[in-house]
Amino acid sequence: MQLISIYCGLNTNGHDVDARAIALELAAKWLPFGHTIIEATGRWQGDVGTIDEPTLIIQVFSGRDSEARALAGEYKNRCFQESVLITRQEAEADFV
Repeated sequence: MQLISIYCGLNTNGHDVDARAIALELAAKWLPFGHTIIEATGRWQGDVGTIDEPTLIIQVFSGRDSEARALAGEYKNRCFQESVLITRQEAEADFV
């Protein structure tokens, strides 16, 4: 099993869309059996210096990542993102 994390930056580069609402909508659509939302701050070096960007991290335990890729691709297009990061970690997990 894998812990898959999808990092969704919320800066829409001036476009009039609610990136947070879209991320939550897509998480419910592509990961309907459960996921976790983590509020974070992404940091990167831009032309004007260090950029702090509000970010949602969507995490899910899964054996495959096709839903994560679909979510990330749709989010990237709808929210005018340059990129969306997906990470995968091998994990052992049990529900009690």
